[in-house]
Amino acid sequence: MRQLIIKIAKGHKDEVLKSIEEFEGKNTIYLPQDEQDVFVIYLPNRTVNNFLKRIDEYEEPEISLIPRGVITLYPPASESPGQVADVQPKSSLEIYLGGIQSVGSVKGLIGYSFAAGIIVWIGLYTTTIFLLVAAMLVAPFAGPAMNAALATAAGKMPLLKSSLKRYGMAIGIGILASFLMTVIFPLETLTPLIVEVSHVSKVALLLPLISGFAGAINIVQSERDSLVSGAAVGILVAASLAPPVGLVGAGIYMMDWEIVWSSVFRIILQLLGIHLAATLVFYFFGRVTPGGVRFLKGNKKLTYLTTAIVTLGIGAMMVWQFSQPPFLRKASMNTELTEELDKELNKLDYIEVIGKDVNFTNTMINGNPTVSYNITVLPSDTTLSESVLKKRIINHLKENLRHQEDNIYEVFQVNVAED
Repeated sequence: MRQLIIKIAKGHKDEVLKSIEEFEGKNTIYLPQDEQDVFVIYLPNRTVNNFLKRIDEYEEPEISLIPRGVITLYPPASESPGQVADVQPKSSLEIYLGGIQSVGSVKGLIGYSFAAGIIVWIGLYTTTIFLLVAAMLVAPFAGPAMNAALATAAGKMPLLKSSLKRYGMAIGIGILASFLMTVIFPLETLTPLIVEVSHVSKVALLLPLISGFAGAINIVQSERDSLVSGAAVGILVAASLAPPVGLVGAGIYMMDWEIVWSSVFRIILQLLGIHLAATLVFYFFGRVTPGGVRFLKGNKKLTYLTTAIVTLGIGAMMVWQFSQPPFLRKASMNTELTEELDKELNKLDYIEVIGKDVNFTNTMINGNPTVSYNITVLPSDTTLSESVLKKRIINHLKENLRHQEDNIYEVFQVNVAED
């Protein structure tokens, strides 16, 4: 339930009270004054927007909307538990106004973006994963992401432009911070964490879709109905953007264009995926539509056109990912190649596999990406020499390992353990 305080010119008392009853208002307080009537009203979340639309028909009212959940108890007392448990999503008006209110200052955006870029760089430089998490906490990406989706759902071009501008500013400043840190503390080689974070999975689209869905749901839900804090959802949104932003700055300095392009791919894909999922949640669940919010006169064409562009953009990104060399699918290919390696090694009855690891490197050999197979085995047949054993294993793998990509350069390292 939401509490509203309304001042309206005299002469509309009966109409207002009738509307309150129609929109399921409870515990209404009427305070007559000399020139105006004052109503303290408690309405279900879902009816606030339409109730205010109805009130606008009578007179221009003065409205105070308190964006906090209110527990209203009314007869019969035996139904109190059900009254308390009735938690509804926010009204479309509150969702939209809350998004505009959360814009914040440009100075704060610049400061947090710069800080996030530095923290990401330090995490990548020192191979400290928890610093990447800290950067996700600081990075101010969630606000512009959700506001851009709100603008699309509502068909409001000014809000969309300002949100995209803040989006671009936050990402650009993060890249600049990472680049400057690499200039001050030059990187001569890629750290293991940089290589790992730069790898893209073929299911990379799922993360931004889930992030956008979770972020929008958190905004639409009533605060008493949310099981997850807004900060946690903000981390989820930033998780898909903060690390690649830091990688772009470092990659530009090192002129490692595979790192740069894989990170740019992820950034664009994240933006599009988050935007699409959040827009759909706001439109269908939050009822934020061009004509669905009081006072808002959005452009339906903008909603449909922007959504279509984003959808086509995601399709183009998928074509790019699956038509290009495997540097845009290395993370998932590591898993697939490890499964193939395990299958082939299990066919060899003269060894016991102690350990195995498959990794794509950022080294190009003969113009092809390089994958390294590292295997540790214990021989079951002690009559075979170490050199013969290694040769037999490598020859078997070269002849039998199968994968979809023909342009991969494979190297093998076999270690023979002793018992």
